[in-house]
Amino acid sequence: MILKDGENSISVKVAVAGNRSGILLAFAYTSFIQLLTGIPHPSHLEKVKAEELILRFSREVFDYPYWLQDLSHLPLFAVFAWMWMRCLGSKSIAFRRKSSWLYLFFAVSYAIGNELSQFLIPQRYPSLGDTAMNLTGVVVGTALHKWYCRRLDLKHPKI
Repeated sequence: MILKDGENSISVKVAVAGNRSGILLAFAYTSFIQLLTGIPHPSHLEKVKAEELILRFSREVFDYPYWLQDLSHLPLFAVFAWMWMRCLGSKSIAFRRKSSWLYLFFAVSYAIGNELSQFLIPQRYPSLGDTAMNLTGVVVGTALHKWYCRRLDLKHPKI
């Protein structure tokens, strides 16, 4: 399917949308990931007498089996990668484009930095397995975005 410039299509908007709302959505989702992965263990929150709502949320997050918590990193970071590629208006990764290097640097740095930030959270610790799942999610999200754009046969927008 070949899409013409200026064609208003939902599938085009899902794939490529380098505009302000896309940037806000990508930042909001990145903040959501940081919030979700930065929640202290419930036992620490009990010690500091945290609000009941925060304590309940922390219990819910930590109530899942450990293997499921590990696996959840992959879809979280796949969506993260998709949203940032969408936000930057990239159709694919082309190593001759500066925007591709910027995207890769940002995505990989955030995937690693997000896990390392757990050094700063009481009773949490960074995990090599979680870092690997974060990076795998970035690769999967990037690959899915590239595949989706190719499937739609989108032209690369100027960014």
